[in-house]
Amino acid sequence: MAGRVARLVAEAEDMELAGIVERKDHSDIGKSRYGVEITADLGSLLKEADAVVEFTSPSGLLEILEGMKGSSIPLVSGTTGLSDAEFDRLKEGAEERAILWAPNMSVGVNLMFKLAAEATRALPDCDVEIVEMHHRHKKDAPSGTAKKLAEIVKDNRKITKTIYGREGHTGERASDELAVLALRGGDVAGEHTLYFATEGERLELTHRASSRLAFAKGTLQAIRFIAHKPKGFYQFADILEEG
Repeated sequence: MAGRVARLVAEAEDMELAGIVERKDHSDIGKSRYGVEITADLGSLLKEADAVVEFTSPSGLLEILEGMKGSSIPLVSGTTGLSDAEFDRLKEGAEERAILWAPNMSVGVNLMFKLAAEATRALPDCDVEIVEMHHRHKKDAPSGTAKKLAEIVKDNRKITKTIYGREGHTGERASDELAVLALRGGDVAGEHTLYFATEGERLELTHRASSRLAFAKGTLQAIRFIAHKPKGFYQFADILEEG
């Protein structure tokens, strides 16, 4: 993701790539890409940047937040798999700067979030299930997008039990139950389907990403949005609201 975003930034007429940061032991340190040198020193780039973008890991995100202390440069974060404590730490960072965090940077997925809330409220008697599929190399499950969809359903429906797979004699499905199922295989960039099922009919909301370019393009929108915003915590929905 970071490589795709860096390329689009370098090609954009209204942006300039200030630098690329990798972990200290990465084999690309010292090499040049898109006209800038790859470094492990985030601090050396902060004076030149109007925004920092990160797609790393929970531990990598915390390291970046620590490295940005004392600055007010905005941050765009697409890291998923955060624990409650790690997410709280991310929100604490918004006391110093504008932070936009999204489990998915696709415009289509974020529109799906909005439709999911409307459908959940409009179909109170339907059984709701979530299925997601990603490439075989994805390390966290379910995806951050699936977790966000589940959160939206819970905010708009009384759900007392969330399960992450079924096996054995499970008995009848309860009406206040929500299942989130994760599939892994091949090179799937990302697929998410939200099922609303009742007797006689079924509604499906599906988003399929054919490549990570969709997420990279959405990230550029996030950069343009956050670059001059006052400190605070933002989400992609704020971009859609602003139009």
